[in-house]
Amino acid sequence: MKTSKEIKDLFNELPLGVQTELLGELLIEQELQGKVLQSASEDVVKKRQKKPCPHCSSTKVYKRGKKNGVQMYKCNTCNKWYSETTGTPLYDIKLKSKWQSYLNCMEQGMPIKKIAKKLNISIQTSFDWRHKILSSLEQFVPIELSDEVECDELELALSNKGSKELERKPRKRGTDFKRNQNTSEITTVQVVTAVQRNGDKYLKAVASKRLSKEQIAKVLDGKLAEGTILITDKHHSYKAFAKDNPTIKHKSLVAKDHVDKNDKSIHLQRVNNTHKQVRDFLRPFNGVSSKYLQNYLNWYAYMDRIRNSKTMLKQWFIAMLLTDQAYSLYELFKQNAVLIRT
Repeated sequence: MKTSKEIKDLFNELPLGVQTELLGELLIEQELQGKVLQSASEDVVKKRQKKPCPHCSSTKVYKRGKKNGVQMYKCNTCNKWYSETTGTPLYDIKLKSKWQSYLNCMEQGMPIKKIAKKLNISIQTSFDWRHKILSSLEQFVPIELSDEVECDELELALSNKGSKELERKPRKRGTDFKRNQNTSEITTVQVVTAVQRNGDKYLKAVASKRLSKEQIAKVLDGKLAEGTILITDKHHSYKAFAKDNPTIKHKSLVAKDHVDKNDKSIHLQRVNNTHKQVRDFLRPFNGVSSKYLQNYLNWYAYMDRIRNSKTMLKQWFIAMLLTDQAYSLYELFKQNAVLIRT
């Protein structure tokens, strides 16, 4: 049997087109065998001997056999049955063999319709899978930011994409909108972006004309550790927020300067770069409906977090298997259309 090094050497001798074709065939074969999902499942099982009850969070549970190869449990506290996938995006999924391909397409930033066509699934299935997956990423939102934190907002047009009933005339293009011309109508979404100097990111979508102190307080409530240095532009709402929170230190600069003229360490370069990355990330989707925007922001932040991982697909599956609330969050998104107003 040839060693892995010998196989790699032979692979490198192949033409680029043949390499690409071979990798695609191997990926399909691996997907059909469910190797990545199986490996992720094994890692999760090793990490926790028994899955806590997703209904009451009790750890007093016991295993009750398997159903279709999936481990079943019964809770001693609430007496409810559940499986290893209950509450996860993988719950009640019939085509698990296509999920690795689906995640691979998501990594490439492919729109829902293109993925549906490539994997031979319906557009509705492609949509449902995407938002089930994205619902599992809520758990990776940073609990707290500390040290030096840059904060600014990114303004996007409020989008009603997919809505059947509009209170306005449809726009021909995404830019054909009047920015907050009517005093009673909100036409923009502010993406409050807080970036810690070590790279941790927290993004929150708020439907608003211009951020108020109260909105900033609600978004950043409990997110800034004591002693945090908050760096912003001279927006009066940030100043008022900092005044109400004496445990944090506030530094500001003129936005158009980008870097403070007197202190080069005071700047918003990281958060401005994040805003550029968010715009680039959203562009292939041809306009994201504002009711789903928070899901996409969580997706961007998670991808940024694992971008250097050599086992990205496996990390996706582990993330999905470790959450117990993704399915209920997904149902909430469907019913409530993701309320983004704070």
